[in-house]
Amino acid sequence: MPDRPHDRTMAIDKAILDSGRFKKAHASLVVLRGAQIGRDFRLRRRRTLLGRGPEVDIRVLDDLASREHASIDHEWDEGRKIGRYVLHDLGSTNGTLVNNRPAERIELKEGDKIQVGGTLLKFVLLDDIEVRYHEEVRNRITYDRLTGLLTKESLGLALEMDLKRCRRYGLPMAVLMMDLDHFKSINDTYGHLAGSHVLAEVGRLIRESLRDDDVSARYGGEEFIAYLSERTGLEARQAAERIRRTIEKERITHDGEEIGVTISIGVALFPAHGDDVQALIGRADKALYRAKEAGRNRVSIEPLE
Repeated sequence: MPDRPHDRTMAIDKAILDSGRFKKAHASLVVLRGAQIGRDFRLRRRRTLLGRGPEVDIRVLDDLASREHASIDHEWDEGRKIGRYVLHDLGSTNGTLVNNRPAERIELKEGDKIQVGGTLLKFVLLDDIEVRYHEEVRNRITYDRLTGLLTKESLGLALEMDLKRCRRYGLPMAVLMMDLDHFKSINDTYGHLAGSHVLAEVGRLIRESLRDDDVSARYGGEEFIAYLSERTGLEARQAAERIRRTIEKERITHDGEEIGVTISIGVALFPAHGDDVQALIGRADKALYRAKEAGRNRVSIEPLE
């Protein structure tokens, strides 16, 4: 009886590997559950470290993960003439599970589910067409299709989990609430297609202005939200200003028309402004309101209590 697709070991003939066609196959870890839900991390043909520490290759934002939790090594098996990925637990405090079983060393098969702390990742091997299909399916589940950012619901889940980590380890965090200025006039002047194009471009600019570890989402309509783990108030203001300046300077064009766009941003800080998700979002929203009242196209941070 043939193996089911998700049970097959990744096997690449040496001639194919040498020819360069292996570049068409992409081994990745996709986050199914955890603070980075929906993200995928490409595995390279070398050793990849997973863990909570800042020095690892794939940073797992989970307080149950060790700083250097596990490694995934790409190996060439000369006897079997195949390339393979092998997971090694690095003596982690809480262990590593593969398909719900403790694993110290295991050769990964496509579809294997790896649990690191409370984070669940799936090992996948995809060709170029499958990569695009997989990304489309994933995006429909966890991402806003227009802007490419997380949905409000997905960000809420990620923020809740990451806030627990920051609370446990005494780490700072910032929440940014953002709103496009006079967006209704853009729709009225240029039409709704232009308005949708502006939202998509703003989503891209926000994403490109933040670090890989920062998480951003479309909150609704022309509102956006982001949270920045392990950022001080000064760092959060600098990040918010970078977003504001980037959007202000960008010349967004639709059907030959250049559309000027600005954004107002409110910032709240953990733990100074609140200890839970609702409190932080509420304070960031108040700061956003003050930025609007002060003339728009500016950053406002809630005062420290």
